[in-house]
Amino acid sequence: MRQLLMQAQCHGKRIKIFCFIMVALSLIIIGCAGSGKPQYEVESYLLSYSVPSWEKPDKLSTSLKFNRFSIAAAYNSANMVFRKDSYSLDSFNYSRWAVNPADMIADSLLRDVRESGLFQAVFSRHETDEARFVISGSVEEFFLRMGKSDKTAVISISVLLKDTREKEIGKSIMFQKKYLREEPLQESSPQGYCQAASLAMRVISEQITNDIYAAVKTKVQSTAGNP
Repeated sequence: MRQLLMQAQCHGKRIKIFCFIMVALSLIIIGCAGSGKPQYEVESYLLSYSVPSWEKPDKLSTSLKFNRFSIAAAYNSANMVFRKDSYSLDSFNYSRWAVNPADMIADSLLRDVRESGLFQAVFSRHETDEARFVISGSVEEFFLRMGKSDKTAVISISVLLKDTREKEIGKSIMFQKKYLREEPLQESSPQGYCQAASLAMRVISEQITNDIYAAVKTKVQSTAGNP
């Protein structure tokens, strides 16, 4: 009888231990699920601005083509980069550019040059058409400067214009120029940064288009009869 009682007590202890383990495991599982990081929606941004307006000078009967733009390694991602000094670099956790800044800037410039109506044809990098004049570019800086009392969108682009009819390198390069624009933020947020960067890009785009037009016009007039 005593032996049966002891066996029953041991069996009861095993059941209690088993139940305790199951309860503990359940609490651990629930705790892990409840303590997970909350899911945040990542917001994506694109440069957006009205196309610059030009006085309608003579349309040039020639064609342009855009090569794909390159970008400095520090900014070669969809991250919205900000800098507090010359040595550090960081980015927003839940705000990004919708596409790589190099493609976004090149596409914006392509649209503006097309909409200007200054040239007979303007081709993108995706098109197979050839053109006499080729535009290459490099985004050297594209970031938000975080000052102590203000924030500024910074865009720096280097543009190269070439005449493919010229075989000598020295003659084929029509100009290589750097464009820099800084635009203060009106709103301290990723959206405010996007708005400021858009305003900066609009100014740069207008400058680049005017410079391309002036250089191409001079070249075409000097080789009249061979547009």
